[in-house]
Amino acid sequence: MEKYNWDLDSLLEGKNVETLFEEWIKENEKLIKIFPTFYLSKNQFKKWININERVELIENRLYNFISNKLNEELTNSQWLGLLQKFNKYSNIFHVRTSNYVNLVIANNKKISNYLNEDSELKQYKREFELIYRLKTHILSQEQEKVISKLGILGSSISDIFTTLTDNDIKIDDALDSKGKIYKINTQSDVSRLLKNKDRTLRKNVWINFHKSFNNYINTLTQTMYYNYLQFNTYAKIRNFKDYIDAAAFNDEINLDFILNLYSKIEKFKDLHFAYKCKYSKILKRQLKISKIEPWDLSMDLSKNISNITIPQSKSIVLKALNYLGDDYCSYIKKAFDENWISWLPKKGKITGAYSIGNTKGLSKYYILINFDGTFNSVETLAHELGHSINSCYVNKNQKVYTSTPVFYAEISSITAETLLLLYLINTNKNNQDKLNFFISRLFNNFFSSTIRQIEFSNFEYEANQMINNNRSFNSSDLKDLYLKILNKYEKISESKFKKMKIKPYIYGLSTIFRIPHFYAGNFYVYKYAIGQICGFLVAIKIFNGDKKMLDNFIKFLSSGSSKSPLDTIKILGIDLQSKKPFAEVENELWKILKKLR
Repeated sequence: MEKYNWDLDSLLEGKNVETLFEEWIKENEKLIKIFPTFYLSKNQFKKWININERVELIENRLYNFISNKLNEELTNSQWLGLLQKFNKYSNIFHVRTSNYVNLVIANNKKISNYLNEDSELKQYKREFELIYRLKTHILSQEQEKVISKLGILGSSISDIFTTLTDNDIKIDDALDSKGKIYKINTQSDVSRLLKNKDRTLRKNVWINFHKSFNNYINTLTQTMYYNYLQFNTYAKIRNFKDYIDAAAFNDEINLDFILNLYSKIEKFKDLHFAYKCKYSKILKRQLKISKIEPWDLSMDLSKNISNITIPQSKSIVLKALNYLGDDYCSYIKKAFDENWISWLPKKGKITGAYSIGNTKGLSKYYILINFDGTFNSVETLAHELGHSINSCYVNKNQKVYTSTPVFYAEISSITAETLLLLYLINTNKNNQDKLNFFISRLFNNFFSSTIRQIEFSNFEYEANQMINNNRSFNSSDLKDLYLKILNKYEKISESKFKKMKIKPYIYGLSTIFRIPHFYAGNFYVYKYAIGQICGFLVAIKIFNGDKKMLDNFIKFLSSGSSKSPLDTIKILGIDLQSKKPFAEVENELWKILKKLR
């Protein structure tokens, strides 16, 4: 249905994609022509800045058009070919300007004078200050060219992991209690079948899924090892201790901040245990079983609300996010009315959901979802709208700093998602069945983004330390490490701890080998905990009528990357280096937990 499809053609502004592609190439060629002398005079520097702006604006339209078209039709050779062509030219242009940072640092006094003297250029100061701080981590011009040429291999291990897990690792079919065979083609099938009423089926799906990864743990261990080794090598070449040190540097924090975050999230252990006990008690009653097993843990408390139409979903989200004010909701209405959203699943369309990045210069901030009529889709809609409305405010208020770093990108979406749940908890307070459903969703979301992600991050940190210290790195060691970390963040009884080391429970430890982030070379999953802590705190305060927090939230959405990550979060009145926000969040969650029964 056309009304439930996105209007990507507006990205072309009346042109065809080939014409836009040629414009992009021509502007890049102008950029390369001026590159060798861009710093010699203020006029040349201004010209460089202006052409860069034009390249970015065209590139954002071009890339978003091609990539989103491809995500609608993953096997379409036209869009696949254009994306390959785009990546090829991007790499060529990047290699030809690979010594840009060297030139900026070598001429920093001259460039700083341009930035200080000219009112138009002053807005770019932070951009260049971030380059200056790279001084001790930049190589010679020739070395930078070599590294730049190797950049095309940067995603190679991630691509191998994706090929292995999406194509080569096959999950055995599962039988239900009546002997019926269920085909399992994808991880989406696993998620769906783990919510099936037939417990025998759930058990067989759980075992077969984890066993399929367990069969490849030695290959996955080696893949993980060489990924960490590769990115550590690149980081050390640039005079960082390792790639974790490099990641922290890029986020303008130090390692102590990350380690302190681990300690703060560990303090949620008692709350997590209390929730699990209540959840298990209700689930046992609901499923009429005496003991909860791993294959029962995907079941919702009460039946997942389904058969929600798209118009109903729009209405629910608008009512829930009305707490964010008329201006905020006006952007939601634009998203609905102006076809920003690709709503419906179809053959060949990418699974999952996202809100686009690279939004500078755009007037529509597109969202892809696969709406299936369940409450999951309503949550997803609120979450992705949170990202897109963030893009609206950033582009309205920032000319230069229009990106939203991963460090705090999830705050906008988790605020929206949490407001949705708080609204539904409040409106269903007299219906215990629905109340249990929405409260459990809120707690599951919270712990999957805090304790779960910090467990993964802590594992990655410790695994990297094993490599740094030349310790053995095999699948058995990694399983033991994962079990140790689970015990650190969750209350696990001695009997359960022992049980997890025997079949079929030991297959669950293969979870640690199937996390895509571990094969990407970006140390960032701890940032999901930052998004959850801040997003929950913002949502609960706005829900309770805190006008100052609402004002701060809009300022936060408008700030883009104009400040350091920690300073950006301080706009919300939240200091993550303090214990206060974590204690406030925990206190509010204990209050909500009392309603679960």
